[in-house]
Amino acid sequence: MKLRNLQGFHKNVFYFTSLIFSLMFLISSSSARFMPTEARRSLYLMFNVMLTLMLYPPIRGKGGQSKIPLYDYALIGLSAVTFIYWLMTYRHFATVARGMANQVDFYMGIVCLLLLVEAARRVLGPILLIVGGIFTLQLYYGPYMPGMFAHRGFSLFRIVEFLYRTTEGVFGSIASTFSTFVLPFVIMGAFLEVSGAGDFFIKLALSVTRGWAGGPAKVSVIASAIFGSISGSSTANVVATGTFTIPMMKRVGFAPEHAGAIEAAASTGGQFLPPVMGAGAFLLANLTETPYLTIAKMNTLPALLYFFWVGMMVHFYAKKLNIGSLPDEEIPTLRQTLKEGWFFIVPIALVFVILFSGQSVERAAFVATVSCVVLSWFTKDKKMKFREVGNALSIGGKNNISVGASIGMLGIVMGGITLAGMGQKFGMLVISLSGGRMFIGILLVALVGAVIGMGATQTATYIIMSLIVVPGLVSLGIDMVISHIIAFWFSAVSNVTPPVCVAAFAAASIADSHPMRTGFVGVKYSLMLFILPFTFAYFPEILVQGTWTQIIYMTVCVVIGLTVFASGFEGFFITPLNLPERILMMAGGLLLLIPEGMTDVAGAVAAAAVILRQMRGRRGAVKT
Repeated sequence: MKLRNLQGFHKNVFYFTSLIFSLMFLISSSSARFMPTEARRSLYLMFNVMLTLMLYPPIRGKGGQSKIPLYDYALIGLSAVTFIYWLMTYRHFATVARGMANQVDFYMGIVCLLLLVEAARRVLGPILLIVGGIFTLQLYYGPYMPGMFAHRGFSLFRIVEFLYRTTEGVFGSIASTFSTFVLPFVIMGAFLEVSGAGDFFIKLALSVTRGWAGGPAKVSVIASAIFGSISGSSTANVVATGTFTIPMMKRVGFAPEHAGAIEAAASTGGQFLPPVMGAGAFLLANLTETPYLTIAKMNTLPALLYFFWVGMMVHFYAKKLNIGSLPDEEIPTLRQTLKEGWFFIVPIALVFVILFSGQSVERAAFVATVSCVVLSWFTKDKKMKFREVGNALSIGGKNNISVGASIGMLGIVMGGITLAGMGQKFGMLVISLSGGRMFIGILLVALVGAVIGMGATQTATYIIMSLIVVPGLVSLGIDMVISHIIAFWFSAVSNVTPPVCVAAFAAASIADSHPMRTGFVGVKYSLMLFILPFTFAYFPEILVQGTWTQIIYMTVCVVIGLTVFASGFEGFFITPLNLPERILMMAGGLLLLIPEGMTDVAGAVAAAAVILRQMRGRRGAVKT
């Protein structure tokens, strides 16, 4: 997607609008008293629409313009009118005039909905619009809907009133979650970006992986895990870390497709790794009415296991092709790296400390962001002055557009499902299609995630899935929170798997590789996206649910299983594996991923047979 290259006056308009947007919500994250809930929702949507209209041209692919056209200034003015009107009249409508919307409300609602649709279209393309259109049209044509989805239908006036005037449509829980929890962490990520955190994390990973096989690829895994857990965006993570790691991988011998695929897979994993995770994690906590800290705890072990898988695949690929690391003289020492950028670790640590102390998520983001500025003054060349702080605030507002532009459309989708009572019906449909079998039900969720994800962001995909397939998983007997986590993980599938794999395409542009081939290679590095969600349902111990004995036993089995399976998948352990050995190792690895007595024994025996044969073969080769 090509953006406008604003210059002069128009650039300043965007700069100060995004700066004010971030500053308002950063301050509000320090105290709920600063901004009421309804103000957060309306102003968040208003600024997102304004910034989208400034930066994104109406015709996708026609970017590069240096000015904001007059028609977009007119639309920006309309957005201010309709959102401020909602804010000024909300309390009266909620307390006195409930169910008594007038013609002004109706026309203001029409303008608001059209602006939100246009913002989503410019940023995300037509797919999300089609989904939103379907759920809006079914409200009007309810009597003509097939089978269980039929209902009495609603007038256009009632549809607009529900979506615009109530807090169950576009101003609902989705807008509240993003304005309260997501945006402060996006701003925090921008402050870390401006202060040079990305460069530090890459140097830190380089120092740790000195002399390792396939060193730069393992740098990619470690750096993307750390930075991705903060940025909350797979594509942003690819751009931030991949610019450095992909050329390094190619330099030591990784094929361009593999370099891009490794970065895409690692960047996608950052969506599941605390403290921040992806933007959808905050919504997950809100929808399930579960403390965010609990959601973070449940996702920590699976996220680490995901990165362990990517690392093992990198390791065996590098060993098979005898790919080493960068020369030692080009790698800074760990002591030197920490001396230059130790303070970048403090904001991340503060997030954990504040969350564990029981304070709010948004307060954690505020304190961590302020600490970035304060700590920078203890360094020689990374001091954040007024200019740098202003740039960070502006970048934070800009970075939020990619997720914020979808919020209005997602509110329309949620409103359409809520008003027609479709959630329970979709749950019945999942049960019907799966025949009541849990495995088939989870497989259907994976398919829905892959299809919807082709035209929406990961967060948007998760929200839609939480409405249309999670009720079905719950009806199949899976715990509600676990059902949401399954949907959350499957919503990332399309980031790295064809045909539309945004993270892989972004990595391919840096690696100068074929986008589709990069996506197909990315499947093997991100394979745990498909496998781990099944374990959540059958073995909740992996989500830290159960006794410590069960959790430790499960973790050990999975770690060994992932190592064995990765070896068989890549075709190398101590020496190259022949076909029967590969089959045995892959089978053994999969059996070890099922932590039950008989399967563990069978998997261990299969793996041990191959490993012993490899060890004998190596000793024999050494003797000769």
